[in-house]
Amino acid sequence: AICTGAELEVGWLPIVLTQSGNAKIQEGAPGFFEASSFVVKLEVPQRIDRAQGDVHAAGNPHVHLDPRNIAKIAQALTQRLAQLDGANATAYHSLGEAFQQKWGQAIPRWEAQAAPLKGMSVVTYHKDMGYLIAWLGMREVGYLEPKPGLPPTTGHLTDLLGRLENTPARAIVRSAYNNPKPAEWLSERARIPAVVLPFTVGGTERARDLFGLFDDSLDRLLHVAQ
Repeated sequence: AICTGAELEVGWLPIVLTQSGNAKIQEGAPGFFEASSFVVKLEVPQRIDRAQGDVHAAGNPHVHLDPRNIAKIAQALTQRLAQLDGANATAYHSLGEAFQQKWGQAIPRWEAQAAPLKGMSVVTYHKDMGYLIAWLGMREVGYLEPKPGLPPTTGHLTDLLGRLENTPARAIVRSAYNNPKPAEWLSERARIPAVVLPFTVGGTERARDLFGLFDDSLDRLLHVAQ
C-alpha cells in the first residue's frame, strides 16, 4: 500500500486498510509506504484549530510538487520494494538508479529554465502549491479560498481584489481540478492572467508522467511571467 500520507488520505484509507484484512499493509508494517514521511514537510501548524479550515496537522501533504522530494521518495521506495521482494532486488535497484540519473539531470535544467520566476508574486486557489512555489522562489500573496477547504465567496474575492491594489500579484494560479470561475472573476477585475497548472500526472494533456508534469507546469508559469 503506497500513499502520500500526512493525512491526505485520512478520509478513506484507514477504512480500506481495515477492510482489506491484510496485516502486511497496515500502518507500521513494511508493506505500508507513506511517501511524505521521507521528506521535510512545510507548513506544519503550531496548533490545531478547526476554525482555520481544512488544516493538516502533519503539515502540507502535497509534497510531490518539489522534484527534490520526488528523488528522496523514489530512493526510499526503491529500497522498500527491494526489501519486500528480495528475489527481484537487483531489478528494483537498477530501475531506481536509472530513474535517479534521469531525474537528477532534469532538476538543474528545470531550475535554470525557471530562473525568471524567482520572486514572482501569485494568488493561488488552495494551499496545494506550497512546495512548487518554495522550490521556485515565488511568493504567495493571497488565496482564492477564504480558509483552506472552504469554497471562495464573493465577499472574500472582493476583499482580495482590494488587497491586491497594495500587494499586487503577477498571476492567479489554480490546479486543473479547481473551479475556474473564482480565478476568472479575479483575473478579469484585477487585470492579471490566470494560469491552470496540471498539479498531478494526468492534470493536463502534456502532463502524462512526472517529467511532463514539471515541463508543462514551468512552461505555463513562464508564459504568464513574460
